[in-house]
Amino acid sequence: MAPTTPLRSPSEYFQRNDRPSLLLGAGIILSEAILVAILAWQFLRDVMAQIDMSPAERASVEGVINNGVFRIFISIFLGWLLIAAILHVFVWFADGDRGFGTTLAVVGEADLVSIVLLPVTAAGLFLMVGTVPSDPAEAARFLERTGVHSSAVGLFASIFGLVWKASIQGIGLAEAHDVSVSKMLTVTFVLGFLGFLLNLA
Repeated sequence: MAPTTPLRSPSEYFQRNDRPSLLLGAGIILSEAILVAILAWQFLRDVMAQIDMSPAERASVEGVINNGVFRIFISIFLGWLLIAAILHVFVWFADGDRGFGTTLAVVGEADLVSIVLLPVTAAGLFLMVGTVPSDPAEAARFLERTGVHSSAVGLFASIFGLVWKASIQGIGLAEAHDVSVSKMLTVTFVLGFLGFLLNLA
C-alpha cells in the first residue's frame, strides 16, 4: 500500500498517480501559517506578561504584536512561493517534465515536516519565556538577540527539520519531474542550509 504522507517514504509517496497535489500542498501551507501565527501570538502574549508596562504601553504593544503576527502569516505563503520558484529554476535547467505547479505542490507537501515539528519548536520558545527580563528596555534587547535557535531544543528542531524537509523536497522533485535525485537533493540541501544561516543572522 502506498504511503499516505511523504514523511517516511517520499520516493514511494511521490510515485503515486495523484501526487504531488497542489491543493493538498496549499492546505498544508495554510495550516502551517495558521498554527505558526497562533504560536507566535501566544508566545508574545506570554512575554508581555513578564514585562512591567503601563496599561497604555501594553495596549500599544498589543497592536504591534497583532501586526507582526499577520506579517508572519503572510510571510509563510511568500516563502513557499519564493522557495518553489528558486527550486523550479534548477528543475528547469535539469529538463524537468512538469510545470511550476508541480514544484509548488512538492514544496507545499514537504512542509508537513514543519507542522509535525511545531510542538518541539513551541517547547523551545516557551522555555525562554521565564528568562525574559521584566524591564522593557532589557526585554527588547533580550528578544533582539534571541530566537528559536537560542535554545538547544529549538536548534535541534531546526537542524532536524532542515534535513528531513530537504530530503522530501529533493526526492519529491526528482520523482515528480523525472530528473536526477542526487542533483535535486544537492539543490534542496544547499538552499535549506542557506535559509538556516539566514535565520541565525
